[in-house]
Order: sequence, then structure tokens, then C-alpha cells
Amino acid sequence: QSTKMAQPARQTARRIGGANNQQQKFKLTLSPEAILFGLFSIWLIVCVQFYSHGMDAPPQQQPQQPSSPSESAPNRLSAPNINNVARISDSSSSNKNNDDNFPEHYMTFSTACSSSQNWQSFLMFYYAHKVQQPGHVIRIASGCSQEQQEELIKMHETTISKLSPKFSVHFTPDFSRVSGDNYKYYNKPFGVKHWLEHGLKYEENKEKHEDAIIMILDPDMILLRPLTYDFTDSNVMIHRSKRGPPEIRKVMHGQPWASIYAFGNGPFRIDLKHVFANHTDSPALLATKDEQENNYPGGPPYMATGRDMVSIVGAWTELVPRVHDVYVHLLGEMFGWSLGAAHVGLPHTLAESFMISAVDIGEGEGWPLIDKLGNDEVCEYSTLKEKEDKLPYVMHYCQNYWLGKWFLGKYRLDSDFLSCGKPLLLEPPKDIGSKYDFYIKPGGNPYGTKERLRGESVKREQFMICQMIARLNDAATWYKENTCEEGTANYEKSFIFHNSLDPNNNEGGEKKAKW
Repeated sequence: QSTKMAQPARQTARRIGGANNQQQKFKLTLSPEAILFGLFSIWLIVCVQFYSHGMDAPPQQQPQQPSSPSESAPNRLSAPNINNVARISDSSSSNKNNDDNFPEHYMTFSTACSSSQNWQSFLMFYYAHKVQQPGHVIRIASGCSQEQQEELIKMHETTISKLSPKFSVHFTPDFSRVSGDNYKYYNKPFGVKHWLEHGLKYEENKEKHEDAIIMILDPDMILLRPLTYDFTDSNVMIHRSKRGPPEIRKVMHGQPWASIYAFGNGPFRIDLKHVFANHTDSPALLATKDEQENNYPGGPPYMATGRDMVSIVGAWTELVPRVHDVYVHLLGEMFGWSLGAAHVGLPHTLAESFMISAVDIGEGEGWPLIDKLGNDEVCEYSTLKEKEDKLPYVMHYCQNYWLGKWFLGKYRLDSDFLSCGKPLLLEPPKDIGSKYDFYIKPGGNPYGTKERLRGESVKREQFMICQMIARLNDAATWYKENTCEEGTANYEKSFIFHNSLDPNNNEGGEKKAKW
């Protein structure tokens, strides 16, 4: 094409050149206007020849630029080169994870309206922002008073909205007395159902939402990395079952995912005749022992398509009161999920590394990933993707964590620790794992008693203490910077849960929590 395009141009140039030679004799008679007209003619002919041939050529492909985070999810502070597939946070993008069909994501978590659940909720939102979680994050708040609703609405309008316009709160009635007694965990299944019906309005927009990805987490969870439907290139550890791992490692219709929990086939050992009295032909009654133990003992994070989530939640809310009739203990609502999923014939892919929580658990959590970290990485607080890829997806901080006198427990943290006048937490040195093989409980009896740790537990306790304290401080710092009047915020890192960190100094006894 370049030869074809150049040939007419050369011929034109020769013609023009010949004309110029002939005109040399009359050089002195040419006016400036004539010279300008000649030059213009040459330029015009060359342009016509170029465009007449150039427009016939196929358009050149522009190099694809890496996707950048949306304006709703600002660039992360310590990651200079993280424009990668896990960093796209605007779920309206048409090219997420290099997948033209990247589904809309909805991450929900159920709470009450107490001050302690408020700071946990803020942490959930803050780290969804920090890791650039794609899609929407929704707090489902049940049983709030009018005053509490107004307070939460104001908090979202003035503060949470700065993290992302896709972070929201949905209010529901208090469902804790569905069966007549007071069982607060009813608020999770019935709260999610209320949001599906009145917040998402699933039935009114079924075609839009049935392929969406809907997740249920707990408020006391912190995201360590984005959690999406696609685990194709992930380090996720899949629990073994006779069904085997899925051929396609994604959340799909008929293929929900969840974190495995350690209650095994417990849901199937309760009085199923009572639970399924209205469904004597339920598929749940035909679940094999392997399915009971390896496909149904799941818990948050729950993940399913919109279509499957609506199906499971419908069965969950129907069955959980009957489960509570015969099993009144803490895990009753989780048993209800397992039996509801089995009732609608949706065995789960269970992941062993979605979360970490209890350091002494035998298996079923992502601690092998933490065990592999180098000693210099255990206390490293990083937002770099290559660091996150070594970690589980979620820290579930529902336990107490201790090493020497270093401690972190959500029930001993002041519920107003985000307030302007409160100090931040004292951060431990990065080598505490080499200093202690024991712990002293803040509320030990007698106080000061040293209790030994198993060898592998030391590194895990160190990880949780270092990571939780650093993340609490980071979130609290951002909160104060965005809510406190100038000069009123306390950024001093000084708070500890004992009167002294010296294991041999137990003066003053136990340091009491304030709530």
C-alpha cells in the first residue's frame, strides 16, 4: 500500500517539477499570489492522494491500556504499580478482569445498630475500599431505632460515601422474635431476604440480577484482598469431596461457594423429621454422608449467583425457625443455611482458605498460607497485590489473640475507639514472635498467669496481632482525618490492653474493658 500511495505522489511531483522548469524563464514575472497558489495546489494533491489510499487501509489497533481504578476507589497509598485485574472497583466497567461478562457483585453483611457494630461496619467498608472490592457493599442493619437510623444515614452521607458511592446501608425490622423467643441470629437470614425483596428488588429486576454475584459476610471480617466470583488463577484451597473440585473455578448457577466450617455433618444430626415436617420428600433427606460432611458445612463468606441466592435464602428463612425449635445453640442459623441449600439441591464448593480466625484449628482455614510467610512478612502491612496473593481473603477477628502481653480482642476494644479523643493502639515490634512462646490473658485468673503456646500458634498469633492493630490504626486514622475538627484528633499510638507490657510486672491487676 505504501508503494501504491507513493507512486501518484511521485508522478504529481514530476509534473509539478516539469512545470516549474518551464517557468524558470519567466521567473521574474510570477507574482507572490501565483507562487502561493502553486504551493497550495501541491499540498492539496498530496493530501488527496494520501487520504484516498490511507482510508482503505485497515485501522491500526491501539495498544490496550491497563484498567485503572475508578474515581470511587482512589489509588491505594503504597501500591505504585497495581493497575491489574484485581484492582478494578467500578462494577459498571465493561471489561473487568479481562472478562466482557464480569457480573455485578453485591457484598452484604448483617448487623444490629450498636456502637460496637458501627465500628466493625466501618472497618468492613474501609477495607473493601482499601482492596478495591468490585461492586456494591451493603450493611443490612436490623432493629434500629429512629434515632439510630438517622445516625447511620448521616454517617453514610458524610463519611462512608467518601470511600465509595456504592457503599450503602439497608434497614430492616427486628426479626429476633420470629419464633417467639429472642434469637438475634434470625436477623441474618431474614435481613438478607428483606434486602433481596426491598433493597435489591430482585423479583422486579430478575433478568438483571439473576446472574449477579451475591455474598454474605460477617461484620467482624476484614478483607485482605478483593473477593470475586472467579478463582481461576487464585491460591484458594478447595476442600476435598467425592464430587471433586469444580471444572470451572467460578461461582456459577448451580455452583455456590462458601468457607468450610468445623461443624461437619452437624446439621444433619438434628431432628430432621421436625425440620422437614412440611417437606417429607426433601432432597436434603437424601444427601450422602460425603455431601453432608464436605459440601454443606459452609459459612461466611457465602457466595452464589442471584438466582441461587434467592433460592437458598427462601429455604433458609423457612427452615431456620424449625431448626431453632430443636437446636437452640449459636450455630443454629448456619445449620439452617446448610439444610436450606441441601433442600434446594445446591451443594457447595467449600474453600479452606477463604478466611483465618482460630489459630489452633486443625484444618479448614487458611493458616497454611500464613505458615509459609517469611518471618519478615508476618508483621508487614502491605497493600501490594503481589503480597496479598499470598494471603487468605478474609480475617475473621471473632477470637482473642495474644502473645506475651500483646493482645487484641474485639470485646475489649472500646466501642468508641474511633472517636476523636481516643488514642490509637500501640503497635508491636516486628519480632515479637521470637520473644514469646506464652501469653498472659488480660482477664486471667489469677492475673499474670503465663500460658504456653504451641509452636505453630506463635506465628499465627503474631500475624493476627500485628495485622489487626495496624489495620485498626489505619482505619481509625482515616476516620479521624475525615470527621474530627482540626486539632481535636488524637493520633498517639499508645493504648494497650494491660497496665504494663512487662510479663513480670503485674501491678494494677486486670485492665477492665469499658463495655
